[in-house]
Amino acid sequence: MIKSSNGKLPSSNTALNNISDAFQQDHDLKRIQGRYSPWSILLITIVGIALAEVVAMIVVYGFRQLPYYQQVLIDATIMTVIIFPILYFLSFRPILQHIQQRYQVEQVLKARLRIIQYATTHSLDEILQFTLDELETLTGSAAGYFHFIENDQKTIILQTWSTNTLQNVCRMNGVERHYAVDDAGVWADCIRLRKVVVHNDYTSLPDRKGLPEGHAPIVREMAVPIMRDEKIVAVLGVGNKPGAYTTGDIELVSTLADFTWDIVKHKRADDALRESEEKFRTLVDWTYDWELWLAPEGKIIYTSPSCERITGYAPDEFVTNPDLLVQLVHPEDQIDYEGHHQLVHDEAADIMTVEYRLITRDGSERWIEHVCRPLFGAENRYLGRRISNRDITERKQVEKEIEERNQKEKMLMQTIHTMQIDIARDLHDTIGQNVGFLRMRLDYLSEKSPQTQTEMNAEIKNMSKVANESYDLIRGTLALLHSENSADLLSLFRRYANQVSERSTFEIDFTSYGEPKPLSANQMRQLFYIFREALSNIEKYADASQASVEITWDEDKLVFVIYDNGQGFDPARALDGSHYGLKFMQERASQLNGALRVYSAAGSGTNIVVHAPYEKGLPILFENKDQLVGESK
Repeated sequence: MIKSSNGKLPSSNTALNNISDAFQQDHDLKRIQGRYSPWSILLITIVGIALAEVVAMIVVYGFRQLPYYQQVLIDATIMTVIIFPILYFLSFRPILQHIQQRYQVEQVLKARLRIIQYATTHSLDEILQFTLDELETLTGSAAGYFHFIENDQKTIILQTWSTNTLQNVCRMNGVERHYAVDDAGVWADCIRLRKVVVHNDYTSLPDRKGLPEGHAPIVREMAVPIMRDEKIVAVLGVGNKPGAYTTGDIELVSTLADFTWDIVKHKRADDALRESEEKFRTLVDWTYDWELWLAPEGKIIYTSPSCERITGYAPDEFVTNPDLLVQLVHPEDQIDYEGHHQLVHDEAADIMTVEYRLITRDGSERWIEHVCRPLFGAENRYLGRRISNRDITERKQVEKEIEERNQKEKMLMQTIHTMQIDIARDLHDTIGQNVGFLRMRLDYLSEKSPQTQTEMNAEIKNMSKVANESYDLIRGTLALLHSENSADLLSLFRRYANQVSERSTFEIDFTSYGEPKPLSANQMRQLFYIFREALSNIEKYADASQASVEITWDEDKLVFVIYDNGQGFDPARALDGSHYGLKFMQERASQLNGALRVYSAAGSGTNIVVHAPYEKGLPILFENKDQLVGESK
């Protein structure tokens, strides 16, 4: 089978010219044409007539006594007897042979052309069956087969049969496709003898092995081995011609059989190449990642269809516009990517991995893990770079969520640790001191001699007061730890105020304005400590009969006001003196990024105002005490 340089079947005229030059019978016809040209036939005719005329004149001269008309008859008879055999053997017979051979050659060439045309669109078995049908038509046969021979020369592969054979001669259902040459019938003598075998009287053969069940009778057959590299590669056979197979049939079948094997060889190569290409396409086109091959000059040789799933752009759009690779990169990553993209021109660059973002057709943002490596062909020729782009957007989102969660956990752990330190400090500064005082007084009572009942009662009353205060502190701390959200703030204050009211002489009123906003655990704790310290001061020093608590939830801050109608004090002197409670309240307000203002005067009661911004609030700084202390109401 003749192919052009691009691997495709040539046109019919080209194929016809190529196979004609290789056909030996066509060469013989050219030789005959040269020997028996019109001028040579004319010369043979003239010489033959002249020779016959000379012979006739010599014979007629011996019968010159006869009448003239008899001499004419003798001359005509001699001329006819001599000229016609000469013209037949030297002129007419070669011409008839030439015509017959020319017709046979034309039939063979036409058959080869039809096979070539048929081979372009059909499978191997269909081509072989079509060839057998052509040979049956050319030889007048009624059966045909084409079988392959394994490379060991011992095994036959039953490949295909002609259409008429399958329909009318035998049924091949259940026939073993592989069997040994030694088990084959007389048709396999062409393999054993390595030459064409013709059996024009098949039934009289002594070594025939019989026919399969359902097989039509075989009258005569011809089997032609096809040789390549001193090995038989296939056998083509025809049978049941009405007349005997001739030398012409052998030449015709041998020629087409040899030609058909070339088609078989190229068809196999084409099928193997097509299968290989299909495997490659299947492997590459169906990869989930986006695969590319960039030429050294930056041109895109191949891009897998996955690019459309990731970017929204079809492969053809990237091939026609290679700059689209850079144009899709996120503006913040574009400079780095452009620098990396220049590696395609550097064959010494090793495997590289980068991560960047790109903007898809619909405007969404995708994270890409880009891995590229150099490609080298035959003789270490640089072919560009192979690129694998993987969509890692989901992975990046998970990493971001993990990072945020870790950050939150870290902040939570820091908050818990801070709370532990604060609680420990508060317990030490309040309950710890109270317990220490109680222990000291108990030791004092146990060591001293009995005192008067009045002193004993006063000491016990004082110790009972400290114990109650410690109890209230513990309950308040527990209530604070059990609170879940900012909505518990007011109820937390109420519960603690009720505990204080049970042992005090003043009532406490509560008012809340606005919708509660989210507060952190630290904010709630610091606000509670400020509230607890304020009530403790009212209980110890104010001598008040009435107190009120007002909470206002503004948009950006919480305003917390505590008022009592007690005796009041001078805030300036309190800040300069040893009143640490007010200083501790201011420090806690500062930890909230807020501020605490005290409005009070002797005999006018006290008003404490706390401003606590929500989580994103800015700290309020005070340059002097005047900003902390307002005038009395």
